[in-house]
Amino acid sequence: MPTLAHLTTILREAGEHYHILPLQGAAVALITQRGGRILGLFPTFDAKNLLWTNSAAFDTVAGFKQFVAQGNWNLGGERIWIAPEIQYNVRDRNDFWGTLVVPPQMDPGEYALQTASNTADYLGWNATMRLHAYNLASGEQILSVANTLKSAANPLRHLNDSLSDIAYFGYEHHVILAGTQANTVSEAWNLVQLNAGGQLLIPCLPVVQASDYFGDVPDEARQLHFGDVPHLRLNITGKRQYKIGYQAFSMTGRMAYHHALPDGREVVLIRSFFNNPSNRYAEEPPDKPGVNGHSVHVYNDGGEFGGNNAFGEMECTGRTLQGGTDLDDVAHDVFTLWAYLGTPPAIQRVIHLLLGVRL
Repeated sequence: MPTLAHLTTILREAGEHYHILPLQGAAVALITQRGGRILGLFPTFDAKNLLWTNSAAFDTVAGFKQFVAQGNWNLGGERIWIAPEIQYNVRDRNDFWGTLVVPPQMDPGEYALQTASNTADYLGWNATMRLHAYNLASGEQILSVANTLKSAANPLRHLNDSLSDIAYFGYEHHVILAGTQANTVSEAWNLVQLNAGGQLLIPCLPVVQASDYFGDVPDEARQLHFGDVPHLRLNITGKRQYKIGYQAFSMTGRMAYHHALPDGREVVLIRSFFNNPSNRYAEEPPDKPGVNGHSVHVYNDGGEFGGNNAFGEMECTGRTLQGGTDLDDVAHDVFTLWAYLGTPPAIQRVIHLLLGVRL
């Protein structure tokens, strides 16, 4: 987990544009123009990144330049791609791995950072993408993606008793996806890359329907845990590649990644988003045409994309653009991240308060 100083030094000396957005207290977020990334989340200026960053990209300036020159995209952090992957990133679903390519128009894209006038409270970055559709449709689609990041108030600020031994910082990531969908669908796809070694907690309803997308999906990915609320617990190991999707009807719109830090403190990153079971959620597993409706996905890497720098991903998607009416030409989604850092008892209480899960 690199520090803010290390990452900004690499970016600055490599000639890359970035911006640091103040959050609560001493916390900050690091946004890069390349890839439109929220590359880092830092409790203080001298703290290490709470999001995953690719050490292969950020070891040295020369290494970063080589990484970029080779056309690599996986910098880390939180990013917005355009779903469905099976439509925009895969030419032939019958040969998923053989035809899987990240379009450069999507990542790194051609984002432009736009600082807000007369204020440091929020930041924007926009891009226009020309993407070719496969499998679910055909032809070129032109989409605009507008991102805005601003701080998010502590959801527990009105708690009757105060939370001690804890620090809060968080943000709202607003995404406006626009474009006329003549013969296909598109969605904002939010992916947060996580440092391996912790546990992903997903509150849900008592009945969960899931689909394997690829890889060796463990039994724990479908095992329900009961208590105050039903929930799933997935260990993010970075040692076993798989992806699984969960049907929207059983999701609650919240999930969290909980893990321990070397200094004995714990951190929980809680994702809050609008989960709408009436939405299409068009992504499909490669070998299951017509099976869709998954609002949440989990990816655990096995070393294929992160090497020895193990990671996993907490993923959710926004409203589907599908054409037909003027209302379908624009989708505005908000992906909120609440981060808490503190002693294990304090973090476990936060998890119970905001997810209903007792550890």
